[in-house]
This record gives sequence, C-alpha cells and structure tokens, in this order.
Amino acid sequence: MFRSKNILWITFAFCLTTVSCKDYFVKTGSEAKMDCVGADPKKDIEWKVNNALVLSRAGSGRQRKGTLDTTNRARIEGTMLKITQLKTSDKGVYKCGSSSYNMVVASAYANPPSVLHSSETTLSCDVAGDFKGTFEWFESGSKSYGRSKDVTVKSVTLDNARNWICKIRNDKSEEMISLEVNINVVGPLKTPEEAKTHEGGSAELQCNLPATSQLPIIGGSWKREPHSDIRFPVLVRKQNGVQWNNTDVSHDRVSFTEKEVNTDFSVTLKKVKLDDAGVYVCSLTFENGKVLTSSLNLRVSKSDTDVLDPKKKPDNMWNKRVWGMQLWVWIAVSASSFVLIGLVVIILLIHRRNKRMKRKMKKLKSMRQPHKSNHYCKCDRPVSQAGTGKRGRPPPLPRHQYSSLNE
Repeated sequence: MFRSKNILWITFAFCLTTVSCKDYFVKTGSEAKMDCVGADPKKDIEWKVNNALVLSRAGSGRQRKGTLDTTNRARIEGTMLKITQLKTSDKGVYKCGSSSYNMVVASAYANPPSVLHSSETTLSCDVAGDFKGTFEWFESGSKSYGRSKDVTVKSVTLDNARNWICKIRNDKSEEMISLEVNINVVGPLKTPEEAKTHEGGSAELQCNLPATSQLPIIGGSWKREPHSDIRFPVLVRKQNGVQWNNTDVSHDRVSFTEKEVNTDFSVTLKKVKLDDAGVYVCSLTFENGKVLTSSLNLRVSKSDTDVLDPKKKPDNMWNKRVWGMQLWVWIAVSASSFVLIGLVVIILLIHRRNKRMKRKMKKLKSMRQPHKSNHYCKCDRPVSQAGTGKRGRPPPLPRHQYSSLNE
C-alpha cells in the first residue's frame, strides 16, 4: 500500500514538472505507442517510466535495457516506444526528452467469461491506480445498462451475449476510452420437438449444440421417460474431447458414432417398437457441475403408410389411403382419365364427320353434267316466222349452264 501511494505521488510530481503530460488510456492486452517528439532517431534516445529505465538506444545502435517486466515487451522503433501485451503493472508516467505520457491501463472482462445458456455472469470495468472518473455499461453498444464498474447480466442468451461496451469518462465527463466485451455462451442444446417413425423402422434422435463448447464437457447421455430397457451410450471424457462409450449398450437397438463428438450428440434408435413411443431426453454435463438438457417426443405408427405428414391434419379424409395411395390421388387420376377419354371421343367424331363430308362432295362431283350442250342440229331449234318483226324468246338454259356463265 505504501509503495502504491509513493508511485502515485511520483506520477503526480512528474506531470507537474513536465511541460506536457497527457493522459494516455489503453486497454490491457493491446499495444501502446508513444512518440519522443523532437528527438533525432540517429542520436541517443532514452525512455523511462516513473524515473526507472525502460530502454535506451545510443546513436550507434547499441541498446541498454532496464530491469522492469515492461522492458521484456518493449522496443524502440525510430523515436517511438512500443509495448505489447499491456498489463495493469505497465501504468505510469513515460518520459523521453520533453515528451511525457501518463499511461492509464484500463480493463474490461466478464466473470466467468463462458457461461451456459440462460445463466448469469458479471461484467467488470476498471482502471489501474487512483482514477477519479465514471463508468457506464451499454448493452448492444447503445442501450445503457448500468452506471458502475460492475454489472450483472441475469440471463445470458445468444441474442445478448455480444457487443457489451464500457465507457470510461474523466471527472470532466470527457470520454477517455471505450472497451468492448463479448460473453461466450454455451448452448442452448437443441432437439426437434417431435420425431416420427413406424414399427420396425429407425428413428434418429437429434441433439446438437450451435457451436463448440468453451466449457469442458465431462459427460452426457440419452434416456427415455418413463424408463425403458434400452441401454443408451454415455459420453466419457477423453484427452481433448468426449465420445460415446462402447460398453453396456444395446447395440441391436441403438447406433452411434464412435468418433470424438463436439456439437452433434445424435443417436439412432433401430427396430422401433410401438412401446418405444415417448419422451427422450438428451443431457450434457459440464466441468462446473451444471447441466444442459433438451427433449423430444417420439411417435411410432403401426406401419410405414401410417406415418403422417406433420403439416397435414390426421383426420383429413383426403389423406385417407386406398390401395396404397391417398384418396386425393385416386380422384385426380380418375378426373384426368375422364377428360382424356372425352377428348378422344370428340376427336373420333370430328374425324368421322370429315370423312362423311368428303364422300358426299365426291358423289356430287360425279353427278355433274358437261357445260356445253350435245344438240348441234338446227332442225331441233324452233324456226321463227318471217316478217313478224319480233324475235322469239330463246328457251331457258339448262341449270348446269348457269354456272358456266358465272365463271
């Protein structure tokens, strides 16, 4: 405590005696960059923190290192001092020539950083040393959540796990730095609401995590409620993950992968019986003793033709099966057949009518007379009386000659 107060007084004294001493806020784990303004990179450069040597470089290129932990992560590039993987212990006043920087190291984190779906965690925001300012947490980057260093998120989900922002302001309400925290959420464990199969068939019991768990999985299992005689495999911990055990399992009824599993914990139930219908529960156990569970309902029908589409109502008469096909299929086939037969009958009638018309036209052509008369003898013509002054009216032409005149 005494040493910490001495450091604060030394820092304050440096800022008072230096021409320009400005606050430089940085986040733990990031990189700090401070420039020695006005220095010549070809001449001697020396960087100190709280009057203790960090690094110095002579004009010849020879370097001299201090004994601080900061020195191990620091380097001089030109006139600039760079420090990587910042820690809270790196705070203090850094001085080179006439340049001074009061480096303030801030941190923001979740404790615990990884949580199960719908559980809680605490978000913390802090500044190393004696800082007189304010802290404010924002959900989704914009919605104010709390005005304190520490806030508790009661129910963490995938929707609210990301983009938590802590804004740090000085005593003048000026924003100094903004820090982002993302929470690792394990889960939820997902299974379908319902699985369907028929007697003698197989049913896949699906169980999945949306992503690889950041918390170590130490166990897990499948079980039926109420209990049945089927022995399901159990998850066992291996070197780098988990896998299903291969002993004391009903292999004739259950199949599963023997490889390491990360997100897919599904198994397949074989030779399903009517009595196998019921609720099946998938569970995962984690290192902290907490458990994630999810369940599905298995429906078993007497035959494969009785497995109904979940989108269709079971009492719909159109879905009733007749000779292996649904009723609406038979009706559609029958209607199509009637339409096809009707079209064939219409085509035959039209064809028969056309043939009859052709025969009639052919018969009419054969009955036609020639256009010129065969009577060429003048004696057959009536002789007009001489001197009457009037010409006799010619006899009417035969009907077939009218057509020749019109042509």
